Amino acid sequence: MSAENEYPSTSPIKVALLGAGWFGREAHLRNLVSMDGVEVVAASSRSDSSLDAAREIAGSHLRVFHDWREALAVESVEAVIVALTNDQHHEAALAALQAGRHVLCEKPLGLTVPQCDEVIAAQQAAGKVLQIGHEMRFQRLYQQVKSMIERGAIGELQLMWCREFRGPMRMGWRSSEALTGGTILEKNIHHIDLFNWMMETPPVRVSAHGGTNVLTDREVLDNAQVLVEYEGGRRATLELCLFAPYGGDCEIGVAGDLGRIDTKNQALSLVHHRFDLPDRTEMQIADSKEDANFTDASGRVDRGIRPELVHFFDCIREGKQPLNDGQASRMAVAVCLAAQESIKRKETVLIEEILNPS
Repeated sequence: MSAENEYPSTSPIKVALLGAGWFGREAHLRNLVSMDGVEVVAASSRSDSSLDAAREIAGSHLRVFHDWREALAVESVEAVIVALTNDQHHEAALAALQAGRHVLCEKPLGLTVPQCDEVIAAQQAAGKVLQIGHEMRFQRLYQQVKSMIERGAIGELQLMWCREFRGPMRMGWRSSEALTGGTILEKNIHHIDLFNWMMETPPVRVSAHGGTNVLTDREVLDNAQVLVEYEGGRRATLELCLFAPYGGDCEIGVAGDLGRIDTKNQALSLVHHRFDLPDRTEMQIADSKEDANFTDASGRVDRGIRPELVHFFDCIREGKQPLNDGQASRMAVAVCLAAQESIKRKETVLIEEILNPS
């Protein structure tokens, strides 16, 4: 992949936003319009009010369409942000790559592993950048954890965990099993991707339990406990509750043979404990003041979008492989699907079964 002389520093990369709904506007568009070297020229949404809101953010020059295919077809477009409902990610990303556009696709890349494989093959054929919206990799809090692990701050990593007790996701399409692909694929693929990134060894099998115990007005799970085993015996656990809106924070931690690290997402706090010495180090990992963060339905601030976008355009200009590429997303999708299958079947599911279905 080479970008030599393709994108002069004086020429902005022209972008189409496919999906100008709440997330597309508040997470992506508000960041895009404040970035140097980027020009949003087109946007799509089936909603007139969403298109009006997008024009208010981007300006009256923005070309708007009800069909994402028309926005993709705008001749000047060089890159797209796919922020459609999950069930449309595969089709839109595939079409964009086949049209010769660079793609930042919101997670998940697909609702199945074969869908992911098709998009990855199209990216390889096109020679364009394909980046997936796993923005937790770009949050300074978790980049600090990753760096500390690599420096040996906890010794040999053995265990990782995420505990998120929060309020419900927004109603609408996120309440549909068919449109989301399921709660773990929609919501917790962020945490699963973080597990995979930190562990650095392939996941082997998944055991999970879950149900829709309280939020019975929707089809998707409202709670789950997931155990992922990695090659070499490392394990990661996820505990999710979507009917606990008060008093909690997303707690993510890691433990090795020499120490542990505990973090809280909203508090931006990190605590490092050494086992061999009575040391305890507390840190506050601040956000960049430039980040146009937004607040989700439960009142939590979501972070990492702007540095993710910066990385995407850097990869386009410099011909680099994204940190969160198609292969990494494919594996995160596989673990999420294994977890949901484990809940349905009430048994452990091997990752190999999901990656290579018979």
